[in-house]
Amino acid sequence: MKKLFTMVVVALTTLTMSAQDEAKFTFKAGVGLSSIVGSDADTKTKFAYKVGASYDVNLAESFSLIPGIEFVNKGFAQDDIDGDINMFYVQVPVMAAFKCNLSDNMKLTLKAGPYASYGVLGSDVQIGYYSYNAFDMYEKFDAGIIAGFSLDINKFSVGAEYSRGLTKVLSGAKAYNQAYGIVVGYKF
Repeated sequence: MKKLFTMVVVALTTLTMSAQDEAKFTFKAGVGLSSIVGSDADTKTKFAYKVGASYDVNLAESFSLIPGIEFVNKGFAQDDIDGDINMFYVQVPVMAAFKCNLSDNMKLTLKAGPYASYGVLGSDVQIGYYSYNAFDMYEKFDAGIIAGFSLDINKFSVGAEYSRGLTKVLSGAKAYNQAYGIVVGYKF
């Protein structure tokens, strides 16, 4: 096990060092809508947002790997609950990206990959005389897929992303997180 771990660390270090001149940090922020979807979900969309950073590692001329870390607001609206249910996650996406040069300073990037997230803060829900935290009822761990595209112009980026949970957020029910929106970024 130690040998395998050492080999993986050496391979990733070598890969990162060889692609270091092309790798870039990106700080990004986005706004959009989120909801819970599935055959057992009866929710409406609500305003959502995210902020985060990623590191773009070029593996080939038009292909890269983009790991990141984000603070993400997910949740939903529902008719029988006063207000929105907000669930805040720390999310780690790892996306593979295909880049197409449109001009000397403009690229179109298509990206997709898995994400894992963990709930760190949830809104309080009033049901009758009782108040519950959203994570008393909904699962804190969420994992799924994220996909999107961006138009990169010099150091700026603007695009859209869609994420869909593959793990149930409500125990015993077919209900999954879903979010989509517009994301802007700045590369360093």
